Amino acid sequence: MNKINAKELRNIQRKIAKEVRTSDEFKKDEIKKIAGFETAFFEDKIICAATVYDISTGKIVEQKNTITKSPMAYIPGFLSFREGPAIMQTYYSLETEPEILMIQGHGVSHPLRCGLASYVGVELGKATIGVAKKILVGNVKNGKLIILNETRGEEVITKEHAKPLYISAGHLVSLKTAVELVKKHTIDPHKMPEPLHYARKYVKEILGEMKKTTAANSMP
Repeated sequence: MNKINAKELRNIQRKIAKEVRTSDEFKKDEIKKIAGFETAFFEDKIICAATVYDISTGKIVEQKNTITKSPMAYIPGFLSFREGPAIMQTYYSLETEPEILMIQGHGVSHPLRCGLASYVGVELGKATIGVAKKILVGNVKNGKLIILNETRGEEVITKEHAKPLYISAGHLVSLKTAVELVKKHTIDPHKMPEPLHYARKYVKEILGEMKKTTAANSMP
């Protein structure tokens, strides 16, 4: 923590933000597979789980995970540097190439327009969508997330009586398409779109096994 230079990290975010492009740089009929990435923490480790969802069959065709040492503690606004490396490492382990990545976090709906989804998207050169559960900054007006008088996200209710999700463009995708894809691939009764729903389920299974193993090893 003492070695973290907040000013330097913000400068990196500003540099990446300049590279973010929020237009559809693909044809929608070319989207065949969407990958979801979810993380969890146990002791000093970060677990990242990825699931690749085939949109034509509605099935998960691949799952991969990585477990590494967490590079830093959580600091609001700097989630990219805590979770980004593990997500990218897990992406590179995939044998299937997804056209879109869904990231549990913000895209351009970040104070510096460089949330986790944008960071990962620029670094990988992939189309990414941010799917967040809470607002980092700004206000919702008529379903739009407004930050500094600019629409940077959209509030989406995917499940009755559940709290909304906040969708934003990460990189190489428009907000309109990001919202469309999230809605299209969220299946009742799930709140999260299928790639993220199953990534979350997968990471919880891994976390559970790690806790069991630790408990067993600590028994006299």
